[in-house]
Amino acid sequence: MQNDLKTIIRFNDFVAYFGPRGIVVMAWWLGAIHAARIRKDQNSFPFLHIIGEAGVGKSFLLYYLQKLTGQTPYAYSLTRTTLAARARVVGRSGQQVIICEHEGESDEQVDWDSLKPLYSEGDLYVRSGNGPAELHAFRGALTITANQSVQCSDAVTSRMVIVNFSGDNPHATRGRPEALTDLNSEQVIPFGIKVAQSEDWIASNLETLLPRYQGQLLNKYGHGLSLRTAKNCAQMLALIDLLCTLLSISEGLRLEAVEVIHDIAFHETIPY
Repeated sequence: MQNDLKTIIRFNDFVAYFGPRGIVVMAWWLGAIHAARIRKDQNSFPFLHIIGEAGVGKSFLLYYLQKLTGQTPYAYSLTRTTLAARARVVGRSGQQVIICEHEGESDEQVDWDSLKPLYSEGDLYVRSGNGPAELHAFRGALTITANQSVQCSDAVTSRMVIVNFSGDNPHATRGRPEALTDLNSEQVIPFGIKVAQSEDWIASNLETLLPRYQGQLLNKYGHGLSLRTAKNCAQMLALIDLLCTLLSISEGLRLEAVEVIHDIAFHETIPY
């Protein structure tokens, strides 16, 4: 069944186009479908921040992943919505991934800190006028896309897994996009069903793998690595393992994806 799923979603074409960073994003997406459960069990699920200049394929990547899980694409800009409007989006998102597009606007216009609750409890409280605060519960996950890394507080950055698809990245690779754009949503229904049915399997394995990977990261990178980043990266390493099991991905590709996560962890330890 695993090899059938791999063929159904044209995984080899996906890897040829997006490389190991694509595997990292797909692994995050596997967890994002069950983000509410992961936040309940582990108190957090990281934001995904995808960086890359225009034309690198950020929207293409996310559209493909939404197709795999039968989601209707939804994206918005933080500079064009009020906190109340964003809360309404959060409340009706269900288990969808919400895409926050940052298209070169000034970061000073964006209240990035307002997103912090979506990392942990997933709830936003909004007060209209003098009335009582209204609760909007978030059951989905958050992706932020931008041409360059967004300028925000360390508190927000530490809640992100940042994947850079910039063209000067030495791991950049390209295959045929037609193999993915031609993929019919009905063809990939078995993959979406399998992922939807895997909540308990994902949750239980994350519970087992998280302490091991978190300990390994902290031992390797020392005090320069924050506990929050260690947890985010450990969750990602566990999800990469689960994705590789689900699709029978080779050990070589798994290690390439793992290297991307270790690069993220190592980057935090570099003094500026």
